[in-house]
Amino acid sequence: MPIYQRADIAGLLKEIKGGAICPVYLVSGERYLCREVADDLVRHLLPDEKQRNLGLRRIDGEQEDVAQTMSHLQTYSLFAGRQVIRVMDSQLFFSKAVAKNFWDKAKKAAGEAKADKAGRYLLKMIQAAGLDREESLPDLSEAQWKKLFGFDKPADVAWCNDLVLPSGLSGEKSAAGDELVLQVLEKGIPKSNVLILVTEAVDKRKKLYKLIGDLGAVIDLSVDSGAGSAAQKGRDAVIRDLVVRTLAEMGKKPGPKVVDSLLDRVGFHPVAAVRETEKLALYVGDAQVVTLADVDAIIGQTREEAIYELNDAVASANLARSLELVGRLHAGGLHPLALVAGLRNLLRKLLFFRALRERRQPRYSAELSFPAFQMGYLAELKSTDYGKSPFLAGHPFVLYKSFQQAGNFDLQSLQEALRQLLEAEFQLKSSGLPPRLVLERFLFALLGAESRGKKAL
Repeated sequence: MPIYQRADIAGLLKEIKGGAICPVYLVSGERYLCREVADDLVRHLLPDEKQRNLGLRRIDGEQEDVAQTMSHLQTYSLFAGRQVIRVMDSQLFFSKAVAKNFWDKAKKAAGEAKADKAGRYLLKMIQAAGLDREESLPDLSEAQWKKLFGFDKPADVAWCNDLVLPSGLSGEKSAAGDELVLQVLEKGIPKSNVLILVTEAVDKRKKLYKLIGDLGAVIDLSVDSGAGSAAQKGRDAVIRDLVVRTLAEMGKKPGPKVVDSLLDRVGFHPVAAVRETEKLALYVGDAQVVTLADVDAIIGQTREEAIYELNDAVASANLARSLELVGRLHAGGLHPLALVAGLRNLLRKLLFFRALRERRQPRYSAELSFPAFQMGYLAELKSTDYGKSPFLAGHPFVLYKSFQQAGNFDLQSLQEALRQLLEAEFQLKSSGLPPRLVLERFLFALLGAESRGKKAL
């Protein structure tokens, strides 16, 4: 079964242009990349704009009636020419094998205070297990969770009840649709019809997945979300390609360090990368080359925001990401003592929140949902002398996250980290050692698996 990767798309589109057309295309992986490739497929399958307006049927997979979709697929178009049925966000390939993928994305979105996005991913996870959307996830036992989703129940599940889930079809309907599509494709469809299925995750054990591999084309655009350097390089490569290609489409080229600077500012957010690149291309006007000065002038992220991103990676105990950001900030010319100052403030904040977690009154619990934290624990805490601290002056959700991050360290580790940071500062000022080496050694000491304290329960 040939599986097309992102680098193979140009060749696949060339085959379509030459007349080698499959009855069905499955596009899976990172959402923005999938949408981009699906649009390319449609443009090549229906090259004439008028024909495209008549021959393209757009279907939302989260609201899809699969029986109706299959009826369209088996019926000849009323208009001459090819008919393309594109199903975005298809639910057909969900199972508990992909549930962990959606859980990780939901948790990440919730941590970034993106409630709508978190709710969408959580609903996908629920549908993957065939559950009713009204099911209370925190009430599931560890055994039930493992059986339904295929991975161990996390300790922090209470926040799920705080989300409002979008509307969507039940897992049972998705499962029934899976079998129906399988039957239709095995029976055969009119040669003038093409089905494009777009989804973020697939269970590759499904019969439908294997059948599409035999009858059509499978396009895998998944991006490794791990914390390792190889995964990060893969994500960076995707953003670099998007930036360079977007500039080329607008008749521009990136100057020295422009792409690196954009990577620092947007991270792995394909939509943001494209939008910011388009803004740059429009900003430079008739100029053919986008310079670093143009990036500094038009793109919003400041060095303060970059330091905040580093502090968030350190507080989340993400060593790989912290090392990467230190390297980029150093290469970008940020003075190492500015990083030390930011890290010192971070450690003081973590010490404060870690100490509060240790107090018996009011008593903190890692199982608190955000509403319970805000209305109960935080309100009670602010009535004490500690409530006057400037560390507690921020937004309640930011404070909620800070308490959670403080659980990645124990008091002794944080106290030792402050001492080591002071030593690092002395070395930066007087030792002559490479600044990046000094900072990386500090991060290894703080975030290395053997040196970090155990996470509090």
